[in-house]
Amino acid sequence: MADLLRLLLRVAEKAANVARVCRQEAPLFQLLVQEKTGDDKNKKFVQDFKTLADVVIQEMIRHDFPEMAGFIHGEESNKFENGLDHKTNTSVCHCPNIYAWCMLHCVNI
Repeated sequence: MADLLRLLLRVAEKAANVARVCRQEAPLFQLLVQEKTGDDKNKKFVQDFKTLADVVIQEMIRHDFPEMAGFIHGEESNKFENGLDHKTNTSVCHCPNIYAWCMLHCVNI
C-alpha cells in the first residue's frame, strides 16, 4: 500500500510540474488552450476547454504505465490545435529530441 501511495504522489508531482511549466509564460499559455467543439465538448457547459498540459499529462500517464494504456480513458483526445490553428497529435515518446520537436511544432516556434 505504501508503494502505491508513493507512486501516486510521484505521478501527481510530475503532472503538477507539467502544469507549472505550461503556465509560466502567459502569452505562450494562450497558445496552449483549445476550445472543445462537437463530440469532444462536454454538453453540460456552454464552453469547454482543454490545455496542452491536460493532454501531455494524460499521455505521460499512458507512457509511464503502458500495461494500463487500455484502461486510461481520459477526457482529452491527444489531438491539439493551438491558438494559431496549428494542429498536432501529442504523445510522449522515448526520444526527447522528437518530443521536443513535437512540442515546438504545437506552439509554432
